This record gives sequence, C-alpha cells and structure tokens, in this order.
Amino acid sequence: MKAENAGATERALVEQYLAAVGREASALPAQRRQELVADLAEHIEVALSERPGEARDILGELGDPRTIATTALQEAGSAGPGPVAEIGAPEPAGGSGTGRRRSPDWVVVGLPVVAMLLGILVGALGLVLRIVGVVVLCRSRHWDWNQKWVGVTVTAFLPTVIALGYNVGVSADGVPAYVPWLLTGLMLVMVAVGAGWLWKVRTPRARV
Repeated sequence: MKAENAGATERALVEQYLAAVGREASALPAQRRQELVADLAEHIEVALSERPGEARDILGELGDPRTIATTALQEAGSAGPGPVAEIGAPEPAGGSGTGRRRSPDWVVVGLPVVAMLLGILVGALGLVLRIVGVVVLCRSRHWDWNQKWVGVTVTAFLPTVIALGYNVGVSADGVPAYVPWLLTGLMLVMVAVGAGWLWKVRTPRARV
C-alpha cells in the first residue's frame, strides 16, 4: 500500500512538473512545446527506472521549469527551425551558450584515462589531453559544479601534483626502481576511480 501511494505521489509530481514546463513554454510553437514536454517525460521515465523513488531529486537535477522554458525559447530564437539543444541545465556564465556543441558524457569521462595512459608514453601529449579533459568537463552539463571540482581534483590535479613532485622534487639517485612504477600505478588507479565516479553520478540530459 505504501509503495502504491509513493508511486502515485511520484506520478503526481512528474505531471505537475511537466504541466509547469508546458505553461512556462507557452510562447513556443505548439509542436515544439509538445516535443519539449514529451522528451522531458521520456527522460524522467528513464531516470526513474534507474533510480526509483527519487523523483524529487531527478526533477531538481533537471532544473526549474521556468529556466527550462526560457532556455528553450532562447535556443529556438537563435537556432530558427532547427532542433533545440540540451535542456535542463543552467546557462553558462558570460553568455547564453546557445548553439554550442558539447562533448558526450563518455568522452568527458574517457579523456582523463586516455591522457594518463598516453602520458606514460609521451608526457607532453598526456599533459595536453589532461588540460583538454579539464576544459570539456567544466563545460559539460552532465555534472554540477561540486561534482566537476571533485572530478578535476581526482582525475587531473592530484595526478599532476604527484608527477611533478616526483620529477622535480625527488632525485633519481638512490630511489628504488619500483618507485616510479608504484607512483604510476597509484595515479592510474586514482584517475580510473575518478572517471568511474563521474560516470556514476552523471546526469543524462534530455534533448529535443
């Protein structure tokens, strides 16, 4: 009985949320407004299937209905008849950010791992890819800023500090041969754990 009541409450929350988005987006053409609401509903359904009982959290991650509608209106105005880009995320600082393409979540998560592996072979290339990884993570809409700070710290900052600390602050004389490999393994584990955590906590974004 409690489970049924909880399910009914979640359905009511979702219906109220979608109705609010529809009202706020009333200035959109009818077809686009319907597509917006339908894609949001599909996204919520998928998220609830993965995280049952977390409707409030999922709706909170999508954002305020007015913000979603405003973003959709801005993107519709700048993109013309084309598709509206990602929704459910705050506008980037310093501009509307409409029309900008962002990397898929799997690319963002995979870059630190690739950078670490290539850095073992070609240090400069690994550093460049690590910087690129930080940039695309900070621009992504799949994580909030707290999650981005944790991701950058674990997958980029700490491994870089460890590598620089060893290369600059430690003399090679008298250091056992296994120490560099031990540190490399530590950094690999750190990056892999950080990337795995980012993948786990990412928020899939609906698209219309």
